[in-house]
Parts: sequence; structure tokens; C-alpha cells
Amino acid sequence: MKTNAMNMKLLLVAAFGHLLCWAGGDMLLYFIPNGPLDVMGLFDYYRTAEMLEGANPLQFTVSGIAGTIAMMLALLGYYQIYQFLKPVAKGAANVAAVGALLTTIPGAVMHFTCTSMLWYFVKSGATKEAHDIMLSFFMETSVTSAMCNIGVFMVCIALFVAVVRGKTCLPKWACLINTIPFTMLAGIALAGMGAMNVGSAMMFLGLYFCIRKYSKEKIAEQSEI
Repeated sequence: MKTNAMNMKLLLVAAFGHLLCWAGGDMLLYFIPNGPLDVMGLFDYYRTAEMLEGANPLQFTVSGIAGTIAMMLALLGYYQIYQFLKPVAKGAANVAAVGALLTTIPGAVMHFTCTSMLWYFVKSGATKEAHDIMLSFFMETSVTSAMCNIGVFMVCIALFVAVVRGKTCLPKWACLINTIPFTMLAGIALAGMGAMNVGSAMMFLGLYFCIRKYSKEKIAEQSEI
């Protein structure tokens, strides 16, 4: 299994990117003066005004910037997954490449627009009119969130199928080194707060160590033949 086209360290960069997105993008939004942010509560004006009372708009600015930078770092790792799959499963590699672009580019836009809405609401004095505009903006840009999630699933499914079919140097059980199962575990542990970013970080860390280990074993086996 040739991995010389890959830059393995970029898998670690992507893991860091997702952890940055979790800590600086997700968690910074949840921890506001009046307790954890209830996302569903944002659809109600009075609940939103209560939750965001005393919040510093700079918090949302930093969160949006962190999320945007994080997606740029994550794209480097997703490209390595494409490079990993390309020699052995071109179809899966192409699906992963499209998924990578869908999850990172619209993902960066989503992080910035979502935090911008909260910034606008607080800066506008938490008025009912500001809340109506915020919700309208959210609904009109919600397609970016859908595209981001679709992209994640495309990468995960492409990687899962390639590993299960034995196309890669990884053992079949390594199909579980995937954002989807890790997100489920993180969702339970973190009560859903930024679970997908934690799950994605775990996937990249797992791929880094497993590809290093099993690609070397595969090369050693081929040299003995």
C-alpha cells in the first residue's frame, strides 16, 4: 500500500482543526453568561433575549473566525483521505473529494453566518425586529448546514465502504475509525455539544496511527514475497 503521496502530518492538522472548531467555534457559543446556549430556544424571541442577555458580541466574532479557520485546516486532512483512497478505490476517492469540499467550504460559511446572526442580535439591542431578521437570515442560509452534513456523510461512507471491501491497507475493523460512530459516542459524552467535531477529530487521529502502522506492515509483507 503506497502512502508516499500522503502527508500524514496533515491528518493531525485536520484533527487539530476539528478540535479548534469544537473549542473555539462550538463551545464558545454554548458557554454564555446565562448558561449553555439552547439552540432550539433561539426560535423563540423571549427565550433568545433571556439567554443572550449580558453576552459579549466579541465572543461570537471569535467563534466565527475560529470555525472558519478550523474548516480550512480540516480540508487539508480530508484531501489526505482522498490521496489515501485514490490508488486503490478511485470511485470512493472521488466521492470523498466531493464530500470534503461540501463539508469544509459550506461549513466555514455556516460557522460565520450563524455567529454573525447572534452578533447582530446582541449588537441591535436584542429587539424583536432583530430576532425576526436573525431567524429569516438563518432560514435563508440553512442550506449551508445541510451541505456540510451531506459532505461529512459522503466522506464517511466512501471511507467505510473502501475499508470494509478490503481495498486499503487497513483491517476491516478499522471501518469503525469513522466520524459517524465517534460522533455518536461523543454525543453521549458531551450531551451533543459539538459532537461531530469531536468525532471527526477522533477519526483523523485514528487514521493517522492506523495508516502508519498497517501501511508499514503491508510494505513489509510485499517485500518478503
